[in-house]
Amino acid sequence: MKMYGNVDIVSPTRFDENELQRCPSENSNIYLQEESLYEPIRSTDKTDPGHLWRLSSTGSSVEETGLHWGHSPPRQGCYQRSKFLFVLCSGCLLVILTLCVLGIILPKYSSMKTEIEFLKEEQKKLASLGSFHVYSESHDKCAEVRSSSSPHLFELTASECFLDSYSQFFRWLPRGRLMSTKEGLCVGVEKQRTNQPLRLYECDNERVLNWVCTNETLLGVKGENLFFNFGNNRERIIMLYWGTGIWSRWKARSPEGKLQNGTCVQCCA
Repeated sequence: MKMYGNVDIVSPTRFDENELQRCPSENSNIYLQEESLYEPIRSTDKTDPGHLWRLSSTGSSVEETGLHWGHSPPRQGCYQRSKFLFVLCSGCLLVILTLCVLGIILPKYSSMKTEIEFLKEEQKKLASLGSFHVYSESHDKCAEVRSSSSPHLFELTASECFLDSYSQFFRWLPRGRLMSTKEGLCVGVEKQRTNQPLRLYECDNERVLNWVCTNETLLGVKGENLFFNFGNNRERIIMLYWGTGIWSRWKARSPEGKLQNGTCVQCCA
């Protein structure tokens, strides 16, 4: 210790730095850490999955190069291969579904096409025979042959019109006889009086009626004031009736569905 005037100057005592690291003072908030002079760097060798260590630029701290220990670079080749397989499987599945749908649709389309061609041929045949619908324009119904409640008898009813229903087609025979194209039987009645249902009989039967036309749409029994009538009943049974209103008015429709002027256009007197 040196004296300078009245002031005592104490020279600082030298401490070992290593000793200071090992024994920090209780009131000190400085904690020294051991630092590595090396830091990890990315390996340029593809076979090395880990890191190499390099000296920090500061010389006293360690910096990572961006990769973590135990992590490998992403494998782009594996991702591309998985994507290709997914697209391939999706394409195969789409082809299989398309073939299944075609396998269901094509037979139905072929069957429908055959049925349409058959219907056209039948329509040509019916037209060549002079067949037609007996059509009620006021009710939008066609006369149709159906089995009667009595055995071996057919009666006429007013039904929805169908171009492929042969039971709805009729044709004219000589002497004004009206014949069902399907059954080959002619329209007649049990007794010639009003409210009697019309039925089918052999065309040479005495019950068969001879029809005449008035004003093209009014179809009546020759020599009688009785007409082909829609029939105001729940069963829509066509019958003879004395009235001449819209219930007794009929027109002819061709097998192609073309409406003609009247039922008597092709009538044979």
